[in-house]
Amino acid sequence: MSSNQTQAYPTVPAFRVYARGWDSNLLAHPMMKFLQAHEVIFDTKDFVACQAYYSTSITYVNSSGKRFEGIDAAVAGITADYTVFSDFFHEPMYATIVDTNGEDDGKGGHRLIGAARMFVNLAGPFPGEGKFADLSGKRWECKTEGSFIFDVVKDEEGPMGYRLTYFHVLADPRPIFSEAVKRGVIPIEALVL
Repeated sequence: MSSNQTQAYPTVPAFRVYARGWDSNLLAHPMMKFLQAHEVIFDTKDFVACQAYYSTSITYVNSSGKRFEGIDAAVAGITADYTVFSDFFHEPMYATIVDTNGEDDGKGGHRLIGAARMFVNLAGPFPGEGKFADLSGKRWECKTEGSFIFDVVKDEEGPMGYRLTYFHVLADPRPIFSEAVKRGVIPIEALVL
């Protein structure tokens, strides 16, 4: 395209950053500060406390594509999906954030498309081997990488002025679930969709 031609499609400004965990470059965007505060609670498995961060109409889509509409269903889906882990931690790697300018809801907010590592220890009668290290050096039994889509809207009553309206996990759970089946944490039948 020559310098005097215009683009044939619309574009929007975006905040884009590669990160090493919750580093200062990532936290330069206010949505990331909000998500970090949520993640601190989320990674302790206190999903009831996480509800303060969710709109009542939140949609949660898990890694198998199952949708949970509304806050009660979303929290139930999240709880069921994370019960197999005794401990877990999300470590951001990448984020692209665009302003939604109220296109969907009239309130305005942001959409994040990002990637993270997830480190887990499995629930069960005996501990596994800590094969994987996060950036802090803590050892974990399993690790996977995935992408996430988060939508937030501006909400004066929400934490830091936001609420999550959409939470979509795009990840391959096979590395973690195959270890869980090997260790007897979940039966193979639980993996059948």
